[in-house]
Amino acid sequence: MKKDEVWFKKSRLLNPLIAFYFFVAFIEIIAEYNRDYFFISYTKPLAIPLLMSIYLIVAKVKNKYYLVALLLAFIANLFLISESISSIISGSLFLFLSQLIFIYIVIQKIKYPGASLMLIGSLPYACVCFLAAVLIYEKIGVEFYLFIIQSILITFFGGLSLANYFTKYNKANSQLFTSSFLLSIAQLLIILESSYASSGLVQALSTVFLVSGNYIFYLYVVDQEKKQKKYKIIK
Repeated sequence: MKKDEVWFKKSRLLNPLIAFYFFVAFIEIIAEYNRDYFFISYTKPLAIPLLMSIYLIVAKVKNKYYLVALLLAFIANLFLISESISSIISGSLFLFLSQLIFIYIVIQKIKYPGASLMLIGSLPYACVCFLAAVLIYEKIGVEFYLFIIQSILITFFGGLSLANYFTKYNKANSQLFTSSFLLSIAQLLIILESSYASSGLVQALSTVFLVSGNYIFYLYVVDQEKKQKKYKIIK
């Protein structure tokens, strides 16, 4: 069987998988809002493997770094099922590593926008992280240093994507900016939920941002790979 025929048969699974991804996410969000740990334990680990399956079907050239980042995000979700402080810290750490690889992927695909634009783009994220730090400073101990490291990453990732968005407005830059914003807010909400405002609403909101951010970043990665392939063919 030819490769194109195999891909066509696999692609027939694409729309059902995408629909199932958002269905699982919807059930998880409702479960987290209602603190239904039975459904959370089944739905939370499912989202990332579904996204990996979608990516493997769509992408003809697989980005190994992106797959590793998704694997780390999957491990993070396993930890975040539990509400214990140690599990949430471990989950946040794996999310941090996942976003670190996201940044590496982005740096490989865009040009550095310059120090001035980076500074301007980073300011909103730095302000939000500072306000979050003020809120949680007295609530956590050693974990506060992990939050500071995460804040640096969030500020850099957010600043890079926003500065790149300022440089050129197009579909790819919009996807990058939106996904980085959503993923950054999700990380902040996870920290706030664990240390300051533990509630089903905050937990559900963090999942909304995380699921949406991961999916939009997947679209960004796929679109960039298609552009790179076209460029090589033209060249």
